[in-house]
Amino acid sequence: MLRIVIADDELPIREWLNYCLKDKKDCLEIVGTASDGWQAYELAVKEKPDVVIMDIRMPKMDGITAMKNIKKVLPQTEFVILTNYAEFSYAKQAISCGAKEYILKSELRSSELIQILEKIEEGRYAQHDRQKVNDRLERAAKKTLPEYAGDHPENNKFIEKALNYIHEHFNEAISLADVAGQVYRSPEYFSRLFKEVTGENFSVYLINYRLIQAKSLLINTDLKITEIAYRVGYQNPSYFSRLYKKYLGITPEEERRKSATKAK
Repeated sequence: MLRIVIADDELPIREWLNYCLKDKKDCLEIVGTASDGWQAYELAVKEKPDVVIMDIRMPKMDGITAMKNIKKVLPQTEFVILTNYAEFSYAKQAISCGAKEYILKSELRSSELIQILEKIEEGRYAQHDRQKVNDRLERAAKKTLPEYAGDHPENNKFIEKALNYIHEHFNEAISLADVAGQVYRSPEYFSRLFKEVTGENFSVYLINYRLIQAKSLLINTDLKITEIAYRVGYQNPSYFSRLYKKYLGITPEEERRKSATKAK
């Protein structure tokens, strides 16, 4: 459920937005309304909303300033900006500062607003799911075999050997059959055993181990992305970039820019 704050100095607009969203109370909750930018800031800090729908021009604190101040405290909060034609340049500025969408007040439609909010919710769920998967797979890739403790020490021994082989040869064109051969097991049996002991499919484990190594290279070296792709076992840099985006949520280029920004 999205928690929403509405901020607009015009009472009819606030009431209309409330009316538009009232039938969506099973998936949306309006946690408060504000009539000026300072009130919007205080309300957001108190209620920690997922989304703020905010007029770009308000007394006491304009919408862009309020958004920037809220972002400092609540970086995950999304913003939908309301604007007039005369303020279109401000709307573009709001987008550059992190607003998700802007809507011209003269064209404000409940269906458009609800679509925007649904899109935001879908994006937040996708980001949350990616983060959970990423965290889980990073933990798995960093585990040592004793941490895969189970009821079958003999099986753990085979998987330990398999993991050691993966970690030493991840930059090569290795396959399930190759690794299964290293532990003298059939590919079918090894596949089941690997999933049973590690909790991950072999292919997913290998992809994520490679991508974790790639992430380290992106952050800690100046190697070109093409070279990094080769170093972690991918001969097709475009395919590597697509995998990186799919599993980690951002492109390699975005990862490098993000780390460079943090380092400043």
